[in-house]
Amino acid sequence: MEKSIILDRDFDSIRRKAYAIRHNYFDDMDKYLLNLESSLLKKGLNVVWTKDRSSLTQTIESLINDLSVRRISFDSAFAFENHLQTRVDVIPFELLENASDDLDLLVVDADFAVCDSGSLVFLDKESQCCFNKTKNIAVIVNIDQAIANQQDLSFFIALKYMSKEHNMPHDVKILQNKLQYVLPSQLSYLSEQMITQEQMNVTVILHLNDIEEILSSELLKESLYCIQCGRCLDVCPVAAANDKISPIQLIKMNGLDKYNQTQHLFSHTTLCGACESVCPVNIPLVNLMLNEMQASNMSSTPSRTKQLYSLFSKRSKINKANKSFFRFFFVKRFFGQNKQLSRYFANQNTDFFNVSFQPPHEDNPNELIKDSDFE
Repeated sequence: MEKSIILDRDFDSIRRKAYAIRHNYFDDMDKYLLNLESSLLKKGLNVVWTKDRSSLTQTIESLINDLSVRRISFDSAFAFENHLQTRVDVIPFELLENASDDLDLLVVDADFAVCDSGSLVFLDKESQCCFNKTKNIAVIVNIDQAIANQQDLSFFIALKYMSKEHNMPHDVKILQNKLQYVLPSQLSYLSEQMITQEQMNVTVILHLNDIEEILSSELLKESLYCIQCGRCLDVCPVAAANDKISPIQLIKMNGLDKYNQTQHLFSHTTLCGACESVCPVNIPLVNLMLNEMQASNMSSTPSRTKQLYSLFSKRSKINKANKSFFRFFFVKRFFGQNKQLSRYFANQNTDFFNVSFQPPHEDNPNELIKDSDFE
C-alpha cells in the first residue's frame, strides 16, 4: 500500500467512492455478516454474537471463567476493568513487553473485519507486542467496522490514516488463519528446531453494539458509515473547547433513545460544518444533526430547545444580523453556564453557520427543500 493510493486522487471522488462502498455494505449487511461468520468458522475460530454492552461483558466474564483466567490485558474501547465481577489481574502492556510471564487472555478490538476472507485487521494496537504472549485471544469486531470485500481493505486503511502525521500505520497485523503460540518453556533452546508450538484459542465476538435503532432510520444509518479516523474530532471547535465528544459520537448517542441525549446535542454543536468537510466517507454530519434537532422540535420538548432549533433553522438571516449583538444574545442564553464554550464563541469572527441544510418536508420525508424556505 502506498500513500499515493489516496493522495494522487481527487478528495471528493475518494469520498464518493468510500460512501458508495459503505452504503453497499449496510444495504446487504445481513448477508455480509453471515459470510464473515462462515469464513471465521472455516478457519477454526470460535464465533460469538453479542447485542449490547451487557451481553458483551457477560461473554468476557464467561471466557474468564471457562479458561480459568488470572492474568488479562485489555486493548479495547470498552472499559471492562470497571464492570467485571470476576477478580482478575489486569496487566498493563508496558509491563508485558519484556516480561517472561505470559497472559491467560488478551482482549483486543479489531479495526476492520473483512467479510469475504474472514481477515481481522489490527492497526497500531497498544497490544502489538503481546499477541505471542497468550494462548487465548478474544477479538471484538464492531459490525459497523466490517468491510464487504478484501479488495477494499488497503483503500480504507489508507483512508483512515491519510491526514495523520505519518499517513500510514506503523504496525499492521492481519489475522487470516489460526495463530500459533510458541511455548515459553522451549524458548531457552538454541536450536530453532527444538521450539514447539500449539494452536491459539481465538474467540471472535461479533458485536452489534446496540445499533438496531440507528439501523432502523434511513437518515441516521449514514452515521454508521464512520471508519473511526478521528478527523471530525480534530476539527470540531466544540470538542476542543468542551469535553472531547466527537460530532459522530454526538449523533450516535442522540440516535439511541435510551440515552436521552437531545439536550446534549443542542448544546454541543455550532453547526459550523467543519466536521463534514473533512469526513473521508462523506457522511452528511450537519444534515444528520439538524434532522435530529427537527425530530426533537416536532416532539414535545422544552420551549428552550425549540427556540434553539428555530435559531439554527434561520441561520441565513442570523448570519446577516448584527453579529456582536447576536453573539452576546446567543452565548448568554444557550451557553451561559458553559464557560469554555462561551469563551470559544466570544473569540470567533466568522459566521456561526456556514453550510446549507436541506431538511425534508413533513408530508414527504424524501423530498428536499431549499435553505431559502427557512428565510
